[in-house]
Amino acid sequence: MESTKELIYETANASLHQCDATEHYILHFGGDTVTFRACELITFKRKIQKIDLVTLLSSDTPDVEIVHMPHCDRIFALTIHNVMELKELFAGAFTMLELNSVIHKQLVRKVF
Repeated sequence: MESTKELIYETANASLHQCDATEHYILHFGGDTVTFRACELITFKRKIQKIDLVTLLSSDTPDVEIVHMPHCDRIFALTIHNVMELKELFAGAFTMLELNSVIHKQLVRKVF
């Protein structure tokens, strides 16, 4: 069985794909590729959503947010622009996933 990745959503510098064969989500961002299971993607999305851009902008520290994901050996050092891009990506991607779910439910309801 050939593994195909379906694009869920993309921004200027990031994209999120879904692979039905492996049941993984693939994030392409900043020249890197990170693979997530559904629960890991939701956890990462929540961490990004919790980042307060106003506080990040107004702090006396460098404008970088460090995000660690336990499922991988990666630490993300995100600039304000990176955080904004990921917030946009996740807003669009999760809207598309929700829309796909609603359409699927309607189609299943009509078939049966």
